[in-house]
Amino acid sequence: MPSYSLDGVPLDHPAGCWTLKRGTQRRPLPGARAVKVSVPGRHGDIPVVGLDLEATTIGLTFKVTSATPSGADGGYEQMERNLEALAALLGVRHRLMKLRYQAGAIVRVADVMITANSEPEVNTGAATARLTAVVEVPGALWRDEADSTWAGAPNQLAQAVTTLAGSTGPIIDALLRFTGPAVQPSIGDVATGGWVLRPGGLLAGERLLIDCGRMQAAKVTTDTWDLAAGTDVTGEIDAIGPGSQFRWLHLTPAVAVADPFSRAVLISTSATGTNASSQVEIRARRAYL
Repeated sequence: MPSYSLDGVPLDHPAGCWTLKRGTQRRPLPGARAVKVSVPGRHGDIPVVGLDLEATTIGLTFKVTSATPSGADGGYEQMERNLEALAALLGVRHRLMKLRYQAGAIVRVADVMITANSEPEVNTGAATARLTAVVEVPGALWRDEADSTWAGAPNQLAQAVTTLAGSTGPIIDALLRFTGPAVQPSIGDVATGGWVLRPGGLLAGERLLIDCGRMQAAKVTTDTWDLAAGTDVTGEIDAIGPGSQFRWLHLTPAVAVADPFSRAVLISTSATGTNASSQVEIRARRAYL
């Protein structure tokens, strides 16, 4: 059975203090942010691709019981205590919360907000209550729990980023690292045609860090992924391709011909003046619709 947890708290309580009602929906698929462009003298609309995704919402419906945390029946008073505990969990408003979805070996996580809670429907005689919470995923996408790191060649076309295989959504916050020597290191996403590059060069032992999510870059001289440990070179980064005026590289999975079970992120790299110690690395989490 699939299950949810919120900030590490199971939404099907182990002792049965509250449970998710049957029929609680699976995470919904996000829709595209609609853009319509029409011109006189042309039928229909001008097609616009590469649209951003809208936030999604999930309805979670709970049955609150009179079970104590140890599994005993505590009557109506315990049901009230359980309802208060659940309300405290669902009442966080000052920060994002971590919603975790698990179905067998499949685990997906998302940063969420609780945007609304229904008025509890209380059955006094049975000492139960029913409550629905509306959860919003503002970032639209679900992610793996942990980052993975991939290493590839600094000057090669259409390399498969094996650690990101199986993604169904674009990875918008990858951390890229070029290790020198390399002149004008660049990396591109094959699916979308987007590229990021730095016109300057890297000496042996120097590394260029590019944070695509925060649109920041730094040059470091140690084996680190921390941009704060180096010299800021954000102003030296060029981005080209679709949407590059307001975002950097989006690593986008592509479906193999006639096989949607085979999904790969392909990248191309380019640099001159490289040697055996030069390489490109990507640290990121897979993304899912």
